[in-house]
Amino acid sequence: MVKTEHEVAQHRQRRLAALVLAGVLAIGLGALALSQPPETWKQIKELVGATVVWIRQLGAGWFFAAYALLPAVGAPVSFFALSAGPVFVPVLGMPVVLLLAGLSMAVSMTVSYALARFFLRPWITRLLNYLGYSIPVVAADKHRMFALLVRITPGPPYVMQSFLLGLIEVPYGIYMLISWPIATAMSLLVILFGDAVAQGRGRVALLSVLGVCILAVIIRLMRKRLDTRARDAGSISKDHV
Repeated sequence: MVKTEHEVAQHRQRRLAALVLAGVLAIGLGALALSQPPETWKQIKELVGATVVWIRQLGAGWFFAAYALLPAVGAPVSFFALSAGPVFVPVLGMPVVLLLAGLSMAVSMTVSYALARFFLRPWITRLLNYLGYSIPVVAADKHRMFALLVRITPGPPYVMQSFLLGLIEVPYGIYMLISWPIATAMSLLVILFGDAVAQGRGRVALLSVLGVCILAVIIRLMRKRLDTRARDAGSISKDHV
């Protein structure tokens, strides 16, 4: 669907408002942090350390099982990604943690897809029909492009993206081929960042942030290219009418 100029302008205004709000919140939180006495930071550090030890004692099996299952039903992936490095890199090593995280993401995406396409689809269909909506139909030859477009669209949580692709019945192979690399790359960079911050390695943390920014820019460029292709396709269709 090609956006009108009015819709594009509204989107830009909403994005600018969101950026301004985020900036104000960041400044407010920074001022609040700077106003705290040293004793507060010491207590926070002790609490974080105790939490890390407690999670580590539960075991990597329980943690990565939760990493695989809870985001599949809506839990934030960022919590697990930020926690995995500080908690388990000291005992498992970074390569093992990254491998387990990648496997957890694959399981999580598979569970979300199965729920949307098979187990919850009848109830979701009835609910949408009751509300006067229906599941959109995407032609088979557009599944790959649609999956990519959904995954690189900023805003919707990743679990909602997974559910949408499952409801539209994008083939599982295409779904995973496009979804897993994009979401997993971002999660692994967050894991590297969290571990670097915990270990006090500023250079690695900076490189991780730079990697996230580069990935975001690539995704943005891909999004623009897809929008351009959609507009061109719309223009061609009108010319042939």
